[in-house]
Amino acid sequence: MQPSDFVQQIRDAVADPIVAAVVFEHDLEPAWGPGTPVAPPTYPGPSRYAHSPDGFVPRATDSSWLSDVVRDESGRPVSADTVVLDEVQSQSGRAEAALWDARYDLGGLPGFTVTGKDGSSELPAGDQSADGAVQDAYVTSWTAGHRHADSWIQTATEEPGGAPIWKAGGAVRELLQSMNATVDASTLFAYAPNSLLFGFWLSTDVERQHKAPRAYSSRVTGHGARPVYSSVTKSDSFPISKDSVVDRMEMGHAPAKKSKGADGKRTDRPSNLGFGPVIVNMDVTGFVCEVIVARGAISLAALRGVQYGGDQTKRDAAAVALTVLGIAGDVLSRRNSHLRSGCDLVVTSSRYGLRRHGKPTPDTLDVDPNAGVDFWATALHLALEDCRKAGLEWAEPINLYLSAPQKKLISEGADATRSGEVETK
Repeated sequence: MQPSDFVQQIRDAVADPIVAAVVFEHDLEPAWGPGTPVAPPTYPGPSRYAHSPDGFVPRATDSSWLSDVVRDESGRPVSADTVVLDEVQSQSGRAEAALWDARYDLGGLPGFTVTGKDGSSELPAGDQSADGAVQDAYVTSWTAGHRHADSWIQTATEEPGGAPIWKAGGAVRELLQSMNATVDASTLFAYAPNSLLFGFWLSTDVERQHKAPRAYSSRVTGHGARPVYSSVTKSDSFPISKDSVVDRMEMGHAPAKKSKGADGKRTDRPSNLGFGPVIVNMDVTGFVCEVIVARGAISLAALRGVQYGGDQTKRDAAAVALTVLGIAGDVLSRRNSHLRSGCDLVVTSSRYGLRRHGKPTPDTLDVDPNAGVDFWATALHLALEDCRKAGLEWAEPINLYLSAPQKKLISEGADATRSGEVETK
């Protein structure tokens, strides 16, 4: 399929009010092969990894879509344990990161960038000092948790050494405060299209609450999940006495927050400095899953709900471009399904379709999951050409710099990382 044919499919779908969403399914399995335990990329709590005993195992129908579930002889769904391997927010972040990483090949993306490289210091990249951490700091509206409404963007500066945007006012603050999806999203589309696709909420220091619901959503789920128990002991190179104590500062480490000692010497257990055996008690360390699938959608209903000052031509053109962008992000992000150590997945097959009201299964949407970035660059160019004709256009990225308060936060964070006093909540 040519990019022009693909874009025409999306134009037709957006124009048809019966089409509710572009949907997708990706069949996954562990890179080591079927039946291999996988560990969810969530930090284990007191009960290790959370899973639900009330899920079902999806089953493919004649259409190849997972449009049914496994049922018993009476036709009732069979209950089975389910575990979430990657949540909606994480999946959105992976799609955004994939798009941002490919931005030059895609022809450029608008957005806001914040950098610590403002000419005030010239340290080697990766310098292990607090000043080095400040200099190497970099965040964008495609990678920040709250996109263009993120605090790292609001409190950055327009020029090196300037006051934070939210304090100084000026053009960038006015721009950020003017972006909305309920009256006219033209400015938002121009400077932060990912916020329209993946959602945002700016609710402080504005006369109106500016927000947009997430149009792209996806989740990776393991169905028919059975917990796997294991334990392991890794021996040290040398035996360590359980009565030994060490002075952290003599070892070259910073004092620990809870360490105790006399005469200013901070003593600690050797194990807190990495000495001694590593013992993992018997517990749930992962799950074997009958089926692992990533399922999601790009809601055309949500994109049709975005207002562009009442201009339907703008609305439809923008919806097409954002849908193409979302599919491109989904395709590109599936090429890296390494969710964490112990959860490395591969895609075995993919399906994209159009979900219509009144039909139990989607109509197939012709998408090549192996298409190169050049295909998506051309498709995006064609969709954006429609936008330009309608009076919408992407802006050049806005480059910002760390403010003095931000530098202080990063510097203190670097010091806390060294001493083990990092804020986690």
